[in-house]
Amino acid sequence: MSSPPIDPSEERIGLAAAIAAAIIYGAAYPATAVALRSFSPVVVAGLSCTLALMVVVGLAAARILPRPAVDSMTWPRLSRLIVLALLGGVLFITGVNIAVAITGPTITGFVAPLYAVFATLFAVPLLGERVRPTTILAFALAFIGTGLLADAVPTGAPLGGIALGLVAAAMFGLYVVLARRWGEPYRLDGTLITIANLLGRGPLLLAAAVVLDPGKVVPAGPDPAAVVALLTIAFGSSAAGNLLLMASLRRVPAGRASGALLLTPVASAVIAAVVLGDRLSPMGLVGAACILVGMALTSGLLGRPSRSTSPR
Repeated sequence: MSSPPIDPSEERIGLAAAIAAAIIYGAAYPATAVALRSFSPVVVAGLSCTLALMVVVGLAAARILPRPAVDSMTWPRLSRLIVLALLGGVLFITGVNIAVAITGPTITGFVAPLYAVFATLFAVPLLGERVRPTTILAFALAFIGTGLLADAVPTGAPLGGIALGLVAAAMFGLYVVLARRWGEPYRLDGTLITIANLLGRGPLLLAAAVVLDPGKVVPAGPDPAAVVALLTIAFGSSAAGNLLLMASLRRVPAGRASGALLLTPVASAVIAAVVLGDRLSPMGLVGAACILVGMALTSGLLGRPSRSTSPR
């Protein structure tokens, strides 16, 4: 059974939401680098996502966001919600945090956004979406551009951390596809999925941090910039980014939404240059251009909006 043809205006809104989410996600990496001056990676995730959870629940209670559909929470609904919360929530953020601890935020910042590639690959068997030659070209450009933008992986970098970053990216890519596949049939709306994700990323990780080392949860005399960065992550990638991604997946196929998310490492590099003073080399600028072209090709920004149907 196929869904109705995609409305062009809804498609533009969906792509705009995905691009905005990519920029916000990109801002999280330099913000995390600043927050790590005073907080551990687990505490950064736990505190920021707990604050984001409070924001999302408050907005839903005030009806600024749609209230989550929690009525008739049958086992099929609950089980799928748990799977999404694990893939897009606690497992993903834990994998990324450990990867950051092993290889550093810079390398992880370029590996983790490759969930866009995995999402498009998973969308083929799970959503019946097609992979066109332009899609293959786009992702080839994205991989080449990411390598150039990262200025190559430093010699001797721990391969375990890079592998863990790829595993985390694969989990988030699967989360993107399953969120679209299960969203409407099981009434898993964006607010409900976001709250479920933040429960695992926030209170659960924060509780683990308290058990492991309570003294480091709230350090004495934290750097004010680190506190501001923590709040930026909470209101940005943890809350607004997730909600924008859910809004995008409601309107466009997962492959096109994930293509727009390829902008994440570019946004991260640009914001890092402004906030941290990291400047792109000429080769890095070429890499950024490759990723932008790949993102535009995959999301359809260089062509006419799709009028085709998308199998559920």
